[in-house]
Amino acid sequence: MAVMPSEAQPAAAGERRRPGLALLVALLATVPFVVGLALPYYVNGIHDRPAGETVYAYDLYSMWPYDTALGGVLSFVVVVGVPTAPFVAGGVAMWSVFMAWTWRRTLTVRQFVLYAAAAALGIATIAWLATPLANELLMWFWD
Repeated sequence: MAVMPSEAQPAAAGERRRPGLALLVALLATVPFVVGLALPYYVNGIHDRPAGETVYAYDLYSMWPYDTALGGVLSFVVVVGVPTAPFVAGGVAMWSVFMAWTWRRTLTVRQFVLYAAAAALGIATIAWLATPLANELLMWFWD
């Protein structure tokens, strides 16, 4: 039976910290909402519609970027991403806070800022779902 000295443990654990990866995953969790819902809403000028007109009067799938060659891929990304993105964003936020707290004494300022940005972006992604605009865009997409 081999016993490893305690000096080897911090070096191995230190190499596993990847704050850039946490920020990348947090950014990827926003893609279905930004590219699939908010981008068509603003690019096609639907945000400038008359006050009494509902968003449901517009056909989302006949607008850019859904009417391009990548429309099918975009639809798939949004259909898969919208239900899973809040869980991914929440997981990234919790993981980033956990890692920043656990390694607070050994993290560089850059690593701490990346973990904080990943946590903030994950929380902001979930918080955006509580807005009336998000509710309207999600209902528009699923309609």
